[in-house]
Amino acid sequence: MSEQPVRVVFHLDQDRKLVDVFCSAVQHQALQAGLQAEHGAQLATAAADVCHETIAKLSGNGEIVDVTLDTFTDRIEIAIHCRSLGLPAVGLDKFALSGSRSGENRGVSGMELLSRVDRVLYNTDGGVARTTLVKFLPAYHH
Repeated sequence: MSEQPVRVVFHLDQDRKLVDVFCSAVQHQALQAGLQAEHGAQLATAAADVCHETIAKLSGNGEIVDVTLDTFTDRIEIAIHCRSLGLPAVGLDKFALSGSRSGENRGVSGMELLSRVDRVLYNTDGGVARTTLVKFLPAYHH
């Protein structure tokens, strides 16, 4: 892994198939950064869960979800954000209270989400709702 941070930005419309493409990029970047394949897959699954949940909350008026995949020397951060008035960020409370994941029968809990990543941060600021998933790389994981 290079000492220089790597940033990739995705702009996802409401087509859920694009989330799969994004998740492939997450898995690739996780492997390049030194995560085991299983941990990269878990990170991609967590990102997919948050992306699907965010897309489900959009009104359908051409809104998009912006996703930033940042790789640093010590961690990978995935920031999922969208600009929509009144749209709260998707956080652990959403997954803790949700009985389903994006219309699927099997729900995901906040504990399950946290088992895939090391931190979940979320806020709404200036009309932008942002959820950030953080996974520390093996040399920095405690």
